[in-house]
Amino acid sequence: MAEKLRTPHIVLIASLGLLFVAGVTALIVLKTRPTPAPNAASADPAESGEPAREQGSAGGSTAPTAPAGPVYDVRLRTDHPPLYDQEQYVQWMIANTGEEEKFLRAKWARSRVAIQWNDIKNDRVLEAFLRAPREEFSRTRDVNVVYQHMVLDIGYGQTISGPHLVARMTDFLNPDPEHKVLEIGTGSGYQSAVLAELSNHVYTIEIVPELAAETDAIYKKLYDRYPQYQNITRKEDDGYYGWPEYAPFDRIVVTCGIDHIPPELLRELKVGGVMVIPVGPPTGQTILKITKSLDADGNVVLEREDLYGGRIKEVFVPFTARGGGVHSSARDSQ
Repeated sequence: MAEKLRTPHIVLIASLGLLFVAGVTALIVLKTRPTPAPNAASADPAESGEPAREQGSAGGSTAPTAPAGPVYDVRLRTDHPPLYDQEQYVQWMIANTGEEEKFLRAKWARSRVAIQWNDIKNDRVLEAFLRAPREEFSRTRDVNVVYQHMVLDIGYGQTISGPHLVARMTDFLNPDPEHKVLEIGTGSGYQSAVLAELSNHVYTIEIVPELAAETDAIYKKLYDRYPQYQNITRKEDDGYYGWPEYAPFDRIVVTCGIDHIPPELLRELKVGGVMVIPVGPPTGQTILKITKSLDADGNVVLEREDLYGGRIKEVFVPFTARGGGVHSSARDSQ
């Protein structure tokens, strides 16, 4: 059983950050992962609108206006790439996406290793991984590098996480098509591209203006071949405070390291929702799955699980703040 933490008021959850820093490894118990249940209908007015296609204004002061529905509904797909036959997969992808064969074969090979290492356990996530063209987001076209198990520099002091890490984080999230998914740290755009294969409602925030603009241009360039990317709402802003205009979210993924869990993100996570976040010091973070629920008395319950069962820590770029510096529990308590 994974450990459960209780507090009568969500506002008090900010104090959990210190617990994660001081004893995250000792407190986590690996458990068997359940398959997420489909999201129930919500009365939240924001859920009636769907993701916009343009960035917000500089500084994130204005959120995009959501249109009436997804441009491309992933629920309506009638054909799917073969997941367990390489030659059929390569030919299907060439015919349907125009991707280059050399990248397709490299991606297929990486997916087999991801399956072997239990980074991918769900066929829906496997399909998303096999569909998303990492080479379009990695800022390099070197086939010997793009799908290797490594972090790649994308400029502006930022990186694109290795394919195994993206696969595992996505597998733990495993969003349904109607789940609203928030990503903190757009970066290269690859993580949101994978998520857009699974959900019609992806929201992503990037704090670096130049990187936000560059990734926005990549998405737009790919619209014709990958119309699902038009369902990604994006803006430039400080992601520490989430995106309250569209909250609550069924899934939240944080792609930068921090020494505590931002209280606002916990508030914006729907009851029954899941957050995946790297927590720990700059030298290495434990990637946690946080599941939010309520007990019989209406108290918030946070259930924690280490994505690697205590075996592995990863180093992410720091969770930076608007105006410079990084978000930390010490800084935010002042």
